[in-house]
Amino acid sequence: MREVLFWLKLTGLGLLLGATAFFGVMRISVRGGIVTMPDLRGMPKAVADGRLRSLGLDMEVSEERYSATVPYGAVIQQSIEPGSALKRGRTIAVVVSVGDKVLQVPQLVGSPSARQAELILQQNGLVPGLADSIPSAQPAGTVLAQSPEAGQQVDRGQGVGLLVSAGPEPPARLMPDLRGSGLAAARALVGRMGLVLRQVAERPAPGAAPGSVLAQSVSPYSRVEEGSEVDLTVAPGGAAQIPARLATLSFTMPNDGVQERRLIIVVRDSLGQRPVYNRMVGPGVLVSRDVLVHGPATASFSVGGVTAGAQTIP
Repeated sequence: MREVLFWLKLTGLGLLLGATAFFGVMRISVRGGIVTMPDLRGMPKAVADGRLRSLGLDMEVSEERYSATVPYGAVIQQSIEPGSALKRGRTIAVVVSVGDKVLQVPQLVGSPSARQAELILQQNGLVPGLADSIPSAQPAGTVLAQSPEAGQQVDRGQGVGLLVSAGPEPPARLMPDLRGSGLAAARALVGRMGLVLRQVAERPAPGAAPGSVLAQSVSPYSRVEEGSEVDLTVAPGGAAQIPARLATLSFTMPNDGVQERRLIIVVRDSLGQRPVYNRMVGPGVLVSRDVLVHGPATASFSVGGVTAGAQTIP
């Protein structure tokens, strides 16, 4: 009887030890986590990384390689075959595509700005090359030509040159002879021609009509462009006797990424209205201008033909 009890106890102990070992192995298996390796090939790198992380695995890029069939940024190869069983915590090495080594140049001519053309190049694995601009009937910033041309095959990373419109060329005109004219009439004519009257100085001239123009800085009948500056010398008296003061006008161009636009500053005072600044200016540039004004005065600013502000001149 004692012998039977001994064997029963021994058997029970064996079963207990076996069950303990079994559940211990189960706990280790569950804790370690056995997962099935997914197929990452063709997945974008970020998507593949997220898929592995959801399984408790890590990813590292071991190599980047050109591929004519696998899109840029997608996985070409993986270090563990799809369907393999492995524990959580493993690191999977992948080879990622950098796209085809030979690319086709996109169409850039007609893009409304060089910035947009540059973004298209970057999206296609190319980079902006040398850029130049010429006057054109097309709006400023429009891409007129490119090199290489659209459709040509080039190596990834090659530069593409752009020729950009600088906008219409200001028309040339002949400088009128202002000598003998009254200052108000001369100022009005200069303004109508789109010229900038920069400075008016007085000089004694016996016999000359008060306030009449004695000399001008730009020779009569010479060719001038819109925005050119003109200085006048006048006889004392007349409109020139209105008290004058020097004022500084400042304006900062909008920093909106648009290429150069024409800034026009117009002053209105006791002597009438006249442009004092008329030039192409780039984005974010601060323009300062010293001007002579007479009596109550205001200044208005327009950018690219659109009113951009006004101020009273103290």
